[in-house]
Amino acid sequence: MKCPPMTAMYIIFILSIFNIFLFFHRRQEICSSKHLDSTIAASSGYSGGIIMNGQKQKEFVTMVQKHMVDLNSDGYISMPDIVKRVWIDIGSSKDSFLGDCSICQRVYWPHRSPMTLTQEFQQSNDLFVIAIDPNIDFYSSLSKIPRLIPIIAAVFPTEGTRAFYEYQGSGCSSLLEPNANIDRKLAIYEWFRPCTKVTKITGVSTLRLETILSIIDPRLSIELLKVDAQGVDLDVVKSAGKQLKRIDKVIIEIQLDDEKRNNSNILYKNANSASETLEYMKANGFAFDKDQSSVENKAIEEYNYVFNKGKL
Repeated sequence: MKCPPMTAMYIIFILSIFNIFLFFHRRQEICSSKHLDSTIAASSGYSGGIIMNGQKQKEFVTMVQKHMVDLNSDGYISMPDIVKRVWIDIGSSKDSFLGDCSICQRVYWPHRSPMTLTQEFQQSNDLFVIAIDPNIDFYSSLSKIPRLIPIIAAVFPTEGTRAFYEYQGSGCSSLLEPNANIDRKLAIYEWFRPCTKVTKITGVSTLRLETILSIIDPRLSIELLKVDAQGVDLDVVKSAGKQLKRIDKVIIEIQLDDEKRNNSNILYKNANSASETLEYMKANGFAFDKDQSSVENKAIEEYNYVFNKGKL
């Protein structure tokens, strides 16, 4: 038996009200439950990393529901008193600056002893690193490195959650899907399949770099920002907002568009362009350092661009 039109509309209205009630009731349950003693538990769809206030302490968490860092009474990341300088490594590997990092062997500060980044991190007790990567598999090894705090998240201009494309090669995983128009002649290289084959799509917390910088004591020097974000590197830098002026040196991995090819050499769909990166950095007071910049993967015109605040 069919319901009269008004009766059907009434039933739909009642069901809608009921579903809204269930949604807010469930939301209240989530917000009232406790995780890590003083930290509010995160549900699926958690809206990114935020500062959580407890009765006696503050914490920083991400959607993986894992405690990331302790904050002091002023709301800044707790660091030893000896620390004077901070480096930020976005898109970190499992070893960060201690691993097989080609660019880490080239970048230095001309006005002081020309140690590589790896040497300086090993030898400088006044240096602290914040390593950010959405790959939870890196957390265990990174958390064992002295003077380094790992944060499991992706950095992006919009905070919340985003799809994360996990590629066969974990170092190629990205917020971007693969470029369907990539030149298949590149398949002769061992890295091609691992860096073009998506194995699964998950969700990750996304944070603005501005959020991270805002919980670093303003008295500390943000000496270096290293970005390897698989196609969204410039987006990462842009997410620093006005806090970008705190950073002295920036390393950005970027691809040049090889116009000689019939098909694209760009790995990711909608990846940031090299020209846009150069323009943005110049407009924000950073000079391109050609001498310290280097090739990452010549086959796809991938480079590590180095920028210094002001003139060299």
